[in-house]
Amino acid sequence: MKKVKYRGKNRYKEFLSAAKVISKKISKIEGVVGILATGGIGRGYCDDYSDLDLIVYVDDKRVKDIEKYIAVGSLIYKDIALDTPVESYQKALKHKSPSKYWSQVMRWDRENSQILFDAEHKIENLLKEKLVFPDWEQKKLLKKYNEGVENHLKYNFEMWEKRGSLINLADSLIKATEYIILWIYAKNKKFQPYLSKWLFYYLENNFVPEAKYLDIIKKVYLNPIKTAVQAKRIRTELIELSKNIGIEFNYENLKDIFKQDGKNWEKASEKTKYYLSW
Repeated sequence: MKKVKYRGKNRYKEFLSAAKVISKKISKIEGVVGILATGGIGRGYCDDYSDLDLIVYVDDKRVKDIEKYIAVGSLIYKDIALDTPVESYQKALKHKSPSKYWSQVMRWDRENSQILFDAEHKIENLLKEKLVFPDWEQKKLLKKYNEGVENHLKYNFEMWEKRGSLINLADSLIKATEYIILWIYAKNKKFQPYLSKWLFYYLENNFVPEAKYLDIIKKVYLNPIKTAVQAKRIRTELIELSKNIGIEFNYENLKDIFKQDGKNWEKASEKTKYYLSW
């Protein structure tokens, strides 16, 4: 388990101790298959803003009954917030991975976990089977994120520059950078974290080689963009960064994109030209 580093007191031992006490009691409930500690405990860092995250896997027929008094949510005990969802073990086992159920975020969360109860090794085997990142998924995500970077750094940026909207220039840079970060994670076969809180997780903790570029990446978020010149300077750095890490651009500028669209019209069928012309 890699230890993440943030400012403040790490209450990991306190959280883990509490989790073990809770797990010991919950494990005695009929139908409980296993218990995972995720969140801060799984990542090795818990502070005053962390939840004590436990996933309680139970037999499908017992989910509704057990969640009534375990998965109640919004509880704080001894200054520790509790998040203890109850999930069907059979449902988790049934769904393929990758899938909408075993999403990138789901796999990231489960990868960063500790097994606290697993009498029959069902949870251990479940994680071995589901925490996969196949080559075909990586290829699909790299293509998706590459296109996102190009769309925002090339097309959207130049469009908003010509329209004279500084706020949309900044927005284009932010969105492009998010795609760059996700591309880096996919390149390294790192599952996508919960973006609402952990977009920079692998970068700021130096868990990927591209963390050395963090100073460039964070400019988009930390440097106030007051002029189009500043925005263009950062854009140039991001384009160079993208090329250095392997992101490919099909177009150099907006004119190239329009030129290609014009060629697409010439290649269109006669029916298409008839119905879509005036």
